[in-house]
Amino acid sequence: MKKFSFLLAGLAFSSLFAQSVVSEANTVPVLSSNLAPNEVILEQTAFGTSGIVSDSQSDGAVTASADDFDLAYDATKLTKLSAYGFSNTADLNVTLSGVSFYIIADEDWYPEGSNPTETNLFAFEMEMGDPGFNFIDNEDSTYVFELDLDALGEEVILPAGKYWLCVVADSFLDGFNTAAGRWNWYQSLTSNGVEGHLTDPFDVFGMGATSWVGLTTLGLGWSNYDLAMIIEGEESTMGVSDLNASTISVYPNPATNFVKASTEVKEMTVLNMNGQVVATSKSSSVNVSTLPAGVYVVKVQDMKGNVTTSKIVKK
Repeated sequence: MKKFSFLLAGLAFSSLFAQSVVSEANTVPVLSSNLAPNEVILEQTAFGTSGIVSDSQSDGAVTASADDFDLAYDATKLTKLSAYGFSNTADLNVTLSGVSFYIIADEDWYPEGSNPTETNLFAFEMEMGDPGFNFIDNEDSTYVFELDLDALGEEVILPAGKYWLCVVADSFLDGFNTAAGRWNWYQSLTSNGVEGHLTDPFDVFGMGATSWVGLTTLGLGWSNYDLAMIIEGEESTMGVSDLNASTISVYPNPATNFVKASTEVKEMTVLNMNGQVVATSKSSSVNVSTLPAGVYVVKVQDMKGNVTTSKIVKK
């Protein structure tokens, strides 16, 4: 296994670029029969006949695609992530070294950042054969990538809100700007939330798409712009028992260096998603600059001893 980590962490394109990143498939993938009996949070499996590149090459350059999903519970534990795609040359079992799954924060209806390997909430960079990762070859040039978080033994718990799933096939290839040998994430004929997005931070295709852009800007000619995936999970808790609506506000949110309270307080305490104290202050400002990017809980005790709790994002 390479690694897994937990981070929270308007262009127009020519038809040439669209032709470069889009591939047509002759078949549609087979749905996996071993999905866990958890709640299906999002299912986008009305497959189209096209796909968009989402691949990395041997030197680390990546052209990635992502699609959004919404969580309604106060806290949701994700249990399984599945993505569906194809390869024009039907040899992904030869060209892939693994698959990376990134969960990315939403920033004004776009995935945060420009490179999912650097800016993400959770990163699971899996190698072929790793426990918890299922590479399903349907032997018809279509493939299913599944990340079973329960089998992996990792907890991914997120507060209510919008997030993005980015799945990237990690390739042995030293170039994938032609269709041969790369993975293409299937178009889904749905209309859930925001359209799929693409980023080419290393400008592999030479068209300047170095930040996330909606697929509609690429001139694909698709009827729908979602990507084929299933997200499963279950209602959970944030690891803090006294989470409540705050009467004292904390800001900024997202935060980079400091989190401040809106009034004078006795103490501020920052906890991670497991309820562990990671920063404290006896004033109305607490330094979070050294904390990893992610979602945190801030407990504020006012001058009368009352405690209110808020969720913040550390960038």
